[in-house]
Amino acid sequence: MSAAIDVPHREQVSARRPGLVLSLVCIAVFMLMLDSTVVTAALADIRADFGSSLDGLQWAIDAYAIPLAGTLLTFATLGDRFGRKRVFVIGMAIFTTSSLALSLSGSVLELNLLRAVQGVGAAMLFATALPLLAVAFPEAGPRAKAIGVYGAVMAAAGVAGPVLGGALVTEFGWRSIFTVNVPIGVAVAAIAVSRMPEAARAAGRQIDWIGSMLLIGALTAGVFALTRGDALGWSSVTVVALAGISIAGLVMFAWWEIRAPHPLLNLSMVRMPGFAGTAIVSVAYMGTLMAASNYLAVFMIGVFGLSPLQMGLRLLPISLAALVAAPTTAALAKRVPIGVSLPVTMGVVTLGMWLLRGVEITSSWTHFIPGMILGGLGLGAITAVAQAASLTFAPAEEAGMTSATFATLRQVGMAMGVAGLGALFSSTARDTAQAGLDTLPGSQSIGASQGFLDAAAAGAGQQLSEAVPHEFAPLAPTLADIASRSAVDGLDAALTLGTVIGGAATLLAAAAFVLDTRRVLRV
Repeated sequence: MSAAIDVPHREQVSARRPGLVLSLVCIAVFMLMLDSTVVTAALADIRADFGSSLDGLQWAIDAYAIPLAGTLLTFATLGDRFGRKRVFVIGMAIFTTSSLALSLSGSVLELNLLRAVQGVGAAMLFATALPLLAVAFPEAGPRAKAIGVYGAVMAAAGVAGPVLGGALVTEFGWRSIFTVNVPIGVAVAAIAVSRMPEAARAAGRQIDWIGSMLLIGALTAGVFALTRGDALGWSSVTVVALAGISIAGLVMFAWWEIRAPHPLLNLSMVRMPGFAGTAIVSVAYMGTLMAASNYLAVFMIGVFGLSPLQMGLRLLPISLAALVAAPTTAALAKRVPIGVSLPVTMGVVTLGMWLLRGVEITSSWTHFIPGMILGGLGLGAITAVAQAASLTFAPAEEAGMTSATFATLRQVGMAMGVAGLGALFSSTARDTAQAGLDTLPGSQSIGASQGFLDAAAAGAGQQLSEAVPHEFAPLAPTLADIASRSAVDGLDAALTLGTVIGGAATLLAAAAFVLDTRRVLRV
């Protein structure tokens, strides 16, 4: 009798093809998470090719993150309604095609616009990833293991970008970081079309285009305000207006979501303190350690004089620690409630950020190892726990919207973290560089020539010799020292801000979970 019962069970598992779905989803997520950080290794080469400012380079990161954040929920709804497999395949096609176009881009503006298109494709992939796994692994035990693998891949890819990117940039040039996506994307799309099973659809859901546009507009204005604040002045009319537009856009988004017939965001979830606590952590860990890793990479190249590949290898402790922590934490998540595990893991990330601080101009890269290991452990753990937590606050038929909500929040954290930490890094480094220049004869000429202050504010460090006018060549070692000290101060300020944000997020999340013990303290 048991054998007869087991045959149809095996047939059902075979029809779901869980191993295939997990493999395709993990490859897709690895690609899109990799592309959120891989550009870090190429920034110096892109700036050299296009003569771009720091603002333009920051948009190479945020132009990808903003549409990824703003359209995730829309594509989750599309997936629930029209089929997650269909949205997944179209997303992979967009992602792959835009990657090919990026490898051929001829200006920094073209590159940033294409990065936005690539972000839309990434949103389609992200929005369908967890729902596809939820269908392929309906039982709690196998689903937890699958989510652990998914979390490990996502965490490792997010921080391994500088490593793989550094190798590609060093050997083949910066365009190769996009070209490499093309054959992989074509293969994944072809296999998904022919072999990935389709899941049930929720035909009644409608698309909230207005909510999506309001969210994208608010995020774009906010990032513009943060990236332009240092150059234009934080009290300038432009920056104040952009900040006002961003705040007004977010208020209008909330107002519309309350009244929309088919809202992008189910505000009943927002009223759950546990949801709020999970949302705070989702934004905070991306806006602190993940965002700061970009400036850590810039610092290592500029001040320590490392090549992109050497820099990437020295960031490996983060990704290796994340790889160890994610599957282990996913297994433990069944025994430890999210109301405990999320604040603890956010606290570990914050402690890692704190340990990264305090670098001196005479330090070596090994100064960062303790903080990278601890931060990586927290990153891997929090990724696994957050993925499981995202399925706690809504019924199974709304899994797409729920998982996409938290993925949106993570990308909001990334976009605002890159812009905010970068603004403080740049402002602090510029002030230190100006103070150093003021002690030198002819400082006004140096500061005005070849963008010395701009290069110092971008973390150029020892590479600043390229920005020294010929007539000041004898001062080149002194100027390079000033630039390195500027980068040290800029990085320390950014890491300090990240530590404060992480600490505040830990306390706020813990307080929120205390108010929702029924949901978040059960296992």
